[in-house]
Amino acid sequence: MAQKLYYDDIKIGDTFTGATVTVDHDKMLEFAVEFDDQPMHLDASAARAMGLKDIVANGAYTFALNSKSVTKIWQQWHFLPSGLGIEVSFTRPIYAGDVLTGEMEVLSVRPSSNPGRGWLETIFRASNQDGEVAFTTKANFLLLCRPD
Repeated sequence: MAQKLYYDDIKIGDTFTGATVTVDHDKMLEFAVEFDDQPMHLDASAARAMGLKDIVANGAYTFALNSKSVTKIWQQWHFLPSGLGIEVSFTRPIYAGDVLTGEMEVLSVRPSSNPGRGWLETIFRASNQDGEVAFTTKANFLLLCRPD
């Protein structure tokens, strides 16, 4: 693996590719049974009655898939526990079998009030196998600065 990036190495407009994630039908369904048992997540005919082609992933499961993809990016950084101002937008239904690929763009950078750290304002866009953005996540992440 290449050297991890510090806050000082990252600029506005930089992009990073996340892991590709395939939506597993059984895991999606198990998650819905335990955490969000609304009909569109469990029953294909109920989902179709709502104008969907099949059951869809619920929001919490979608966010979990986001985390799985984004972890590949965080592993490239001197990342500190953070994630302020998270905004999630679900722009397309996510179905079992969808293959999601994410890309994170750095929107702005600013030093932290704590020395040796800096904030990245980012947007993560997850696109399905057809290139359609299925969800976005805006968040601010804290990284270490390059040591002197």
